[in-house]
Amino acid sequence: MADPVPKRARIQPKLRLLYFDVTAKGEPIRLALFHAGLDFDDVRLSSAEFKKMKEDGKLGFGQVPALEVSTNGKIELLVQTNAILRYVARLSMAAGAGTGPQLYPEDPLQAAKVDAVMDQLSDMTCGPMCVRYQDRFGFDEVLGGPDSEATKKVHEALRHKVLPRHLSFFQELLGSGNWLAGTEQPSIADFLMAPQFSWERENVYKGQDLYKQFPKIEDYMDRFHALPSVMAWKAKHSD
Repeated sequence: MADPVPKRARIQPKLRLLYFDVTAKGEPIRLALFHAGLDFDDVRLSSAEFKKMKEDGKLGFGQVPALEVSTNGKIELLVQTNAILRYVARLSMAAGAGTGPQLYPEDPLQAAKVDAVMDQLSDMTCGPMCVRYQDRFGFDEVLGGPDSEATKKVHEALRHKVLPRHLSFFQELLGSGNWLAGTEQPSIADFLMAPQFSWERENVYKGQDLYKQFPKIEDYMDRFHALPSVMAWKAKHSD
């Protein structure tokens, strides 16, 4: 298991991660930054702060997480979780002069495998996202809101058909290996997927029963959460 890179004097831009005071889409980035040993400000936005930034047009696509990158007085704002994770991985290698954990492979074929795992998450979650945020995705009139019979039927289909199908794909990917993309060390795909699996197991209806059907994924989650960097982060933010 890869240990987090020790903090040391090195060139890196100033980083500020903007997200709410929840795990969700922000936690994979926090964990990857911490695992890589990169210094960053973990900014937890209130709803009012987020609303103002959105109204002022300061957020690309009007969403968070967002990573503020300051270099030589110039500030850039990166958005979209997967794009931010790829940047973090590349920055880790550059700032550590190649000595840090290889979160994103240099080999194009292996990198594409990491990308494929990350893209598959979008396929797995597009249905649940549309049901949960019906207004945003234009399904409110068709489904009739969160308590409608149509919504309940979709939840049943997601729970009994869609999620198990996708989880079987990921279980097959693990095979006899430790990490989803077949890398020797955990990649950004693992920092994206392991927290997602953990969230679903605890929050999806009868999620623990569902995940018991996929023992390799449960072992994988245990392996990820046993990484020294992940354990250290969790201990530091246990309140």
